[in-house]
Amino acid sequence: MGAARRIEQSLRNDFFSHLQSLHFDFFSQRKVGDLMAHTVNDIETLKFACGLGVLIAYDGIFLLIFIFAAMLYISPQLALYAFIPFPILGLLILKFGRMIEERFQKVQDSFSELTETARASISGIKVVKAFVREGDEVREFETSSEAYLGKNLRLVRIWGVYQPIITYLAAIATVIFLWLGGIDTITLNITLGDFAAVLMYLTMLTWPMMAMGWAVDIIKRGNASLNRINDILQVKPQTLAESGTLDISIRGDIELRDLSFSYNGRKALRNVSLKIPTGTAVGFTGATGSGKSTLFHLLTRVEEPPENTMFVDGVDVRKIKRDSLREGIVYVPQETTVFSGTVRDNISFMNPALTDSDIENAARIAEIYDEIQGFPGGFDARVGERGLSLSGGQRQRIALARAVLLKPSVLILDDVFSSLDLKTESMVLRNLRREMKGRTLLAISSRVPSISGFDAIAVFDNGKLVEYGSHGELMSENGIYAGLYKIQTFE
Repeated sequence: MGAARRIEQSLRNDFFSHLQSLHFDFFSQRKVGDLMAHTVNDIETLKFACGLGVLIAYDGIFLLIFIFAAMLYISPQLALYAFIPFPILGLLILKFGRMIEERFQKVQDSFSELTETARASISGIKVVKAFVREGDEVREFETSSEAYLGKNLRLVRIWGVYQPIITYLAAIATVIFLWLGGIDTITLNITLGDFAAVLMYLTMLTWPMMAMGWAVDIIKRGNASLNRINDILQVKPQTLAESGTLDISIRGDIELRDLSFSYNGRKALRNVSLKIPTGTAVGFTGATGSGKSTLFHLLTRVEEPPENTMFVDGVDVRKIKRDSLREGIVYVPQETTVFSGTVRDNISFMNPALTDSDIENAARIAEIYDEIQGFPGGFDARVGERGLSLSGGQRQRIALARAVLLKPSVLILDDVFSSLDLKTESMVLRNLRREMKGRTLLAISSRVPSISGFDAIAVFDNGKLVEYGSHGELMSENGIYAGLYKIQTFE
């Protein structure tokens, strides 16, 4: 059983490590509850199969071999009588084993759905309560729970037939033996002593036959869980680290050369060319879906850009080690992630050894220091699951403070001020411009006035870079940027 525990730990660690290596597209297609069920429930079932299932099977097989050998040694003829039902037993075990595996896999799939239903409802509890949907959520959970119960009952019904049949066949073996063996004993074909000895061994067959039934049930359940785990393990990990070999210290020069990129056959970027020198602050704006975020995904190699289209410090990003690239270029995405724990833990997430002074300075740059001081416990205040106790703007600024602490050569902000008021946003941007002096700052914003003070503004439309220049230059062109600026400033 200790070996099974070690297998469980090793497999769970390997499974989680594999999840970390997968492309982010995988997670957009899979439910979190399903992955949680794989990580916990399926591996737990597999542990029982490797431990208790194998132990019972070994015990049952050893006893069967020993008993059969003893019976054959005493009287092959009597042993043959006792063996008559066993071919039928073998066929039934194979048949019921397949049925158990199929139905248990459906049970596990249903458990994944139940877990996801609970996770989604609890994670979105603010929205649930805001729209008074508690009753609807309870009914949805009850529906998932009822489906899970139904799948379990179908499995239980199989077990309810399977185990009595095994016991019944053991009884039939005894009846056949008593009938045919009794006749041979009466007709003096065998001795009474041999008959009694074989009968004694026959009565010992009940436990190993039942044990084999239990073992098949446990192992088949484990096999169903193993199939579910293998479905994930067979997904190829992201291999970006293998394609880059150069370990460089990034300065911050960025160049795009006729960059085009497609998602599933749809053009996301079209022939984009752009040079951004080190120390430049560039704002990016444009309609939703115009390719701005895609550009940053390519720059950080979350997605792989085409060869010879994107360069950092004159080197094709595909040739740079992913670790080196992401040490020098820090990307703060639209969907900020705050982990359960303290404010301090979240800000120092990338480097827990940071000093209090470093953490507090990053909080001041993100304009959240005073608010943190007002929390019960200050920087040691717990933020709850996914930062549930924080406002959207507070979560965004904690994520920003986390990025600032890394002191990157290039800082990319993907519309991370959407939950801030204009005054706070302008203060944060002012702090960032000062903090990032001499380093490259790239920021997407739908609020054009917020980036109007940047060195340059890039305007995207339908995957194309349609305008580029300073605020004054773009205003004089009276194009898309000028129109957006006038609308948002009520000019």
